Order: sequence, then structure tokens, then C-alpha cells
Amino acid sequence: MIRHEVIIRFKPDISRATIDRSLTDVRALLFEIPGVQRIRYGVNNTPDYRHAMLVIELADEAALHRFGRHPQHARAVRMLNRMAESSSVGSFLIRSEQM
Repeated sequence: MIRHEVIIRFKPDISRATIDRSLTDVRALLFEIPGVQRIRYGVNNTPDYRHAMLVIELADEAALHRFGRHPQHARAVRMLNRMAESSSVGSFLIRSEQM
């Protein structure tokens, strides 16, 4: 499994309602991409921080490469970048998880 993680710092003028709605829309867009198995997201609950995190779990490295080239991914990135002050992205091969 590949875990693709995105942390977004939103611009100060973006409302919490807009952030929540946008993350819901982005989740719907990304779920249309083959190989996406699970998407989780959340917004930092500390009032002074305007960060959100998306965690996309993909089947394998081939799915990650398809994901990165997919038009729905490009659309989601454009949507978030318009509201982002900064972001950080990483993709990790998950070899095991302890539950």
C-alpha cells in the first residue's frame, strides 16, 4: 500500500466552512481515480492554526503513478492551491501496520 499525505496551510481569509466544503469536494474527486482505496481528511482543531490533512491510500506504486497523472487529481490540486498559503506532500510505501 502507498500512503499519499498532503498537509495544507490555508490562507487566513478562507473560512472554515469553505475549507470543509472544499475537502469534501476534493475527496469526491479523488475517489473517482482507479487504485484509490481510502481517503481520510481533517482540519486542525486549534484556532490559531489553519491546517488540514488529506491521507490517500493507494493500492500500489502503479496506482500512485496513475493517480498523479489523472485529470481528477490535477483538478483537486488546482482547487486546493487556490486556497493554500503553503503545502507539503509525501508518498510512503507502507510495509506493515500494527493495529
